[in-house]
Amino acid sequence: MRDPRWAAALAVALAMPLGASARPGRADVALVLAIDVSGSVDDNRFRLQREGIAEALESEEVAAAVSSGVNQTVEIAVVEWAEEQRLLVPWTLLHGRDDLEALAARLRGASRSWLHTMTDPGGGIATAEHLFAEQPLVGLRRVIDVSGDGRQNTGEVPTVDARDAAVSHGLTVNGLPIASGNEPGIEDWYRANVVGGPGAFLVVADSYDAFAAAFRQKLMLEITGLAPGRKLAHALRNVQRPNLQMPD
Repeated sequence: MRDPRWAAALAVALAMPLGASARPGRADVALVLAIDVSGSVDDNRFRLQREGIAEALESEEVAAAVSSGVNQTVEIAVVEWAEEQRLLVPWTLLHGRDDLEALAARLRGASRSWLHTMTDPGGGIATAEHLFAEQPLVGLRRVIDVSGDGRQNTGEVPTVDARDAAVSHGLTVNGLPIASGNEPGIEDWYRANVVGGPGAFLVVADSYDAFAAAFRQKLMLEITGLAPGRKLAHALRNVQRPNLQMPD
């Protein structure tokens, strides 16, 4: 259940001046959502995951985050991955609530890419990285958001190598491991192999039922550029916070 103080604290954090000004042809963030649809993600889990993303896009908090940016524009692409990868939504410019709601509707109407059994987050990261050569606007920040519930068990490129390659090209890779019970220690694996780059962080969903809230909070942080331990943490000093972690 949402704590109403979260939205109020976010508003306080967003009101703090960041010292930047709008520039033509710029987005506040270019963000690729790289989503696990491997065999461990059954139909119910897939529904919770897809609906959680759509609900986040429709939320007041995310709309406020987009409006808070110096350019009031973000660009998002969506990749689904298992042992293969599929571009579900190409780069899409979002300027406010109408665009966010349209993207949510598009996701709800899109079919699942496939049902493969194996898990290749390294392939998901590599596919996401390649998309940045085609982004329509220059992103002030470039971020890959990887969510999933399992370790890599297939693929040509180790996840840590795909992560390091993305970071070497100036990208940030954030992680949202889902502690579904199938993979004990998945949080530590994501921390060691997925998360990296400037301002990178981890948000842990304790279950698929907790995915929607975790994803919404993570998306707000990625859009605003705030990170755990900085302005948002200060604003949320007395508010129950999500399980936000910075890599060691």
